[in-house]
Amino acid sequence: MTIGRLLLALCVAAGPAVSGEIQELGGFDAECTYKFTGQVAPGDTRKIAALNTYGSAGASLCLDSPGGSLPEGIKMFNEIWNSQMHTRVVAGDTCESACAIAWLGGGVQEGTLAIRFASRSIEPGGVLGFHAPRLDLPVGTTYPAEDVEKAFRIALKSAEDYFRIKQTTDDSVDALNDFLYARILETPGDSMFRIQSLAEALMANVEVTAVKAPETLRKANLIYLCENAFLVDRGVDVSLPDAAAHLQRLRDTAEAGERVGYINEKYWAVRMDHFRRNTNLCILRDSSLGHFLKSTKRYNADTTYPNGRPYFPTVEVSFAAVNIQTNAPSEKVWQALKELDGENGLGIRGVSLPHYAVFDGLTSLVDLPRH
Repeated sequence: MTIGRLLLALCVAAGPAVSGEIQELGGFDAECTYKFTGQVAPGDTRKIAALNTYGSAGASLCLDSPGGSLPEGIKMFNEIWNSQMHTRVVAGDTCESACAIAWLGGGVQEGTLAIRFASRSIEPGGVLGFHAPRLDLPVGTTYPAEDVEKAFRIALKSAEDYFRIKQTTDDSVDALNDFLYARILETPGDSMFRIQSLAEALMANVEVTAVKAPETLRKANLIYLCENAFLVDRGVDVSLPDAAAHLQRLRDTAEAGERVGYINEKYWAVRMDHFRRNTNLCILRDSSLGHFLKSTKRYNADTTYPNGRPYFPTVEVSFAAVNIQTNAPSEKVWQALKELDGENGLGIRGVSLPHYAVFDGLTSLVDLPRH
């Protein structure tokens, strides 16, 4: 068996190396300016580099590919990252393995300061899947030691390239966050980690388009929003196998009793978990929630893609903690918050979340309401 056969290990999807095709479907503000289909193969990066990205507006590249050459997928990532290009997986399409690596590069720089914004998304019904590089060697075949050594070093180079992508950042936009990086490395080459739930999408920093925004909020929505905010803010715990386990632990350790309180004319608060003598809380400004609901109505009435980049109503979520015993009555927690507000204000640190974060994190993407 020659090194040429071993080099097949660098392909992260089976099948002949037939290069992909790119079709032009619309202008810069279309859902898909271009569409890439077929296997990822050497030469595909040059095709992407030749595309018109319409200056600062950027072009939208929709991807529908089972994967292919990992080295080429990494080259495609680098080309897309350094271009003005949005990447999308629309409903009914699949982007896995080398294709998903290329998808990570989606983003644009905007404004006079050329500030980078991530712009890579999937629709409910679109499939986005990742796994670790693999050496796919037939059983029962003998390989020369020098060829195995070469193949092993190539596999290490692939792992190094994944790490380089992990280290790629610009204006606080990370190409690959800790949660998704951990999921990729722990997923064997003959398996696939697919973004299937809302919690997975949020923790992996995967934008989800074509989701209808809620125009009213109930207490359950505030709890879901705060749970999802804590998942995003705390990030990955490598001792837990998936996003569902992260969410379940948060629910198992949640404070008992009434969890949602209206503190004053400025704040809502949600009791979360407890650490030593501190009760952790999620803080929601009443004005922010009001602005959010106005934005959701405008969003639901609009079906365009302004300037090519998907627009989402967002809501700000802040965090606070009060020094109070475990399982204290809710009234004591709310009173402690009022006193804290009088001293220093509430919720200085926080995160901004998209509108769909008000749904249960365990919701499958295909079950989200469509826009």
